[in-house]
Amino acid sequence: MIILDHTAVLALCRGHRLLSGLAVVEVDDPAQKPHVPALCLVAASLELPGVAAHLGALPGLEFLPLDFAGAAGVEAVISSGLDWPFGHAVYAAVSDAAEGQVLTATPEAYDGTGVWALDIGKPLTHAEHAPSRREAS
Repeated sequence: MIILDHTAVLALCRGHRLLSGLAVVEVDDPAQKPHVPALCLVAASLELPGVAAHLGALPGLEFLPLDFAGAAGVEAVISSGLDWPFGHAVYAAVSDAAEGQVLTATPEAYDGTGVWALDIGKPLTHAEHAPSRREAS
Protein backbone atom coordinates (compact mmCIF):
# COMPACT_ATOMS: atom_id res chain seq x y z
CA MET A 1 0.00 0.00 0.00
CA ILE A 2 1.21 3.49 -0.86
CA ILE A 3 0.56 5.97 1.94
CA LEU A 4 0.82 9.76 1.73
CA ASP A 5 1.69 11.41 5.03
CA HIS A 6 0.82 15.03 5.79
CA THR A 7 4.03 16.33 4.20
CA ALA A 8 3.24 14.46 0.97
CA VAL A 9 -0.33 15.78 1.06
CA LEU A 10 1.02 19.33 1.34
CA ALA A 11 3.47 18.69 -1.50
CA LEU A 12 0.64 17.33 -3.64
CA CYS A 13 -1.46 20.43 -2.99
CA ARG A 14 1.52 22.61 -3.86
CA GLY A 15 2.01 20.95 -7.25
CA HIS A 16 4.45 18.04 -6.74
CA ARG A 17 4.49 16.47 -10.21
CA LEU A 18 4.89 12.81 -9.29
CA LEU A 19 2.22 12.96 -6.60
CA SER A 20 -0.11 14.91 -8.88
CA GLY A 21 0.21 12.16 -11.46
CA LEU A 22 -0.62 9.49 -8.90
CA ALA A 23 -3.61 11.44 -7.59
CA VAL A 24 -5.36 12.00 -10.91
CA VAL A 25 -4.98 8.54 -12.44
CA GLU A 26 -8.07 6.50 -11.71
CA VAL A 27 -7.44 2.77 -11.28
CA ASP A 28 -9.99 0.02 -10.65
CA ASP A 29 -8.16 -1.62 -7.76
CA PRO A 30 -8.28 0.52 -4.58
CA ALA A 31 -5.12 -1.24 -3.35
CA GLN A 32 -3.22 0.38 -6.25
CA LYS A 33 -4.25 3.91 -5.23
CA PRO A 34 -2.29 6.11 -2.86
CA HIS A 35 -3.95 6.16 0.56
CA VAL A 36 -4.31 9.23 2.76
CA PRO A 37 -4.81 8.51 6.47
CA ALA A 38 -7.46 10.73 8.08
CA LEU A 39 -5.09 12.26 10.64
CA CYS A 40 -2.57 13.09 7.91
CA LEU A 41 -5.33 14.94 6.10
CA VAL A 42 -6.18 16.83 9.29
CA ALA A 43 -2.52 17.74 9.93
CA ALA A 44 -2.13 19.04 6.36
CA SER A 45 -5.41 20.97 6.60
CA LEU A 46 -4.23 22.73 9.75
CA GLU A 47 -1.24 24.04 7.80
CA LEU A 48 -3.05 24.70 4.52
CA PRO A 49 -6.80 25.23 4.88
CA GLY A 50 -8.87 23.71 2.09
CA VAL A 51 -6.69 20.63 1.64
CA ALA A 52 -9.49 18.18 2.42
CA ALA A 53 -11.85 19.64 -0.17
CA HIS A 54 -9.09 19.70 -2.78
CA LEU A 55 -8.02 16.10 -2.22
CA GLY A 56 -11.59 14.85 -2.05
CA ALA A 57 -12.04 15.87 -5.69
CA LEU A 58 -9.09 13.79 -6.93
CA PRO A 59 -10.11 10.38 -8.33
CA GLY A 60 -6.81 8.60 -7.73
CA LEU A 61 -6.81 8.70 -3.93
CA GLU A 62 -8.27 6.49 -1.21
CA PHE A 63 -8.86 7.78 2.32
CA LEU A 64 -8.21 5.74 5.45
CA PRO A 65 -10.68 6.33 8.27
CA LEU A 66 -9.71 6.06 11.91
CA ASP A 67 -11.74 3.51 13.84
CA PHE A 68 -11.32 2.45 17.47
CA ALA A 69 -8.56 -0.08 16.77
CA GLY A 70 -6.78 2.50 14.63
CA ALA A 71 -7.07 5.16 17.32
CA ALA A 72 -5.55 2.78 19.88
CA GLY A 73 -2.74 1.92 17.46
CA VAL A 74 -2.03 5.57 16.69
CA GLU A 75 -2.03 6.33 20.42
CA ALA A 76 0.60 3.64 20.99
CA VAL A 77 2.78 5.03 18.18
CA ILE A 78 2.51 8.59 19.47
CA SER A 79 3.12 7.49 23.06
CA SER A 80 6.47 6.08 21.94
CA GLY A 81 7.59 9.61 21.07
CA LEU A 82 6.56 10.16 17.46
CA ASP A 83 4.93 13.53 16.63
CA TRP A 84 1.16 13.11 16.21
CA PRO A 85 0.94 14.12 12.51
CA PHE A 86 2.99 11.01 11.60
CA GLY A 87 1.10 8.57 13.83
CA HIS A 88 -1.69 7.50 11.49
CA ALA A 89 0.74 7.01 8.58
CA VAL A 90 2.89 4.70 10.72
CA TYR A 91 -0.13 2.77 11.95
CA ALA A 92 -1.45 2.40 8.38
CA ALA A 93 1.93 1.17 7.14
CA VAL A 94 2.37 -1.50 9.80
CA SER A 95 -1.22 -2.66 10.30
CA ASP A 96 -1.93 -3.76 6.72
CA ALA A 97 -1.21 -7.36 5.69
CA ALA A 98 1.00 -5.99 2.90
CA GLU A 99 3.57 -3.60 4.36
CA GLY A 100 2.90 -0.03 3.42
CA GLN A 101 5.38 2.47 2.08
CA VAL A 102 5.02 6.05 3.26
CA LEU A 103 5.74 8.81 0.76
CA THR A 104 7.05 11.79 2.71
CA ALA A 105 9.14 14.96 2.53
CA THR A 106 10.61 14.12 5.95
CA PRO A 107 11.81 10.49 5.88
CA GLU A 108 13.96 11.08 8.95
CA ALA A 109 10.77 11.39 11.02
CA TYR A 110 10.22 7.66 10.50
CA ASP A 111 13.62 6.58 11.81
CA GLY A 112 13.18 3.82 14.36
CA THR A 113 9.55 3.10 13.43
CA GLY A 114 10.22 0.15 11.12
CA VAL A 115 8.33 1.91 8.36
CA TRP A 116 9.67 2.12 4.82
CA ALA A 117 9.65 5.89 4.20
CA LEU A 118 10.33 7.09 0.66
CA ASP A 119 11.67 10.63 0.24
CA ILE A 120 9.62 12.62 -2.28
CA GLY A 121 12.09 15.51 -2.09
CA LYS A 122 11.25 19.08 -1.29
CA PRO A 123 8.71 20.61 -3.69
CA LEU A 124 9.99 23.45 -5.85
CA THR A 125 8.54 26.91 -5.40
CA HIS A 126 7.01 28.76 -8.33
CA ALA A 127 10.16 30.87 -8.65
CA GLU A 128 12.27 27.71 -8.94
CA HIS A 129 10.06 26.42 -11.79
CA ALA A 130 10.37 29.59 -13.86
CA PRO A 131 13.39 29.83 -16.17
CA SER A 132 15.79 32.67 -15.42
CA ARG A 133 16.04 35.54 -17.89
CA ARG A 134 19.43 34.24 -18.98
CA GLU A 135 17.98 30.76 -19.71
CA ALA A 136 15.00 32.19 -21.61
CA SER A 137 17.17 34.18 -24.06
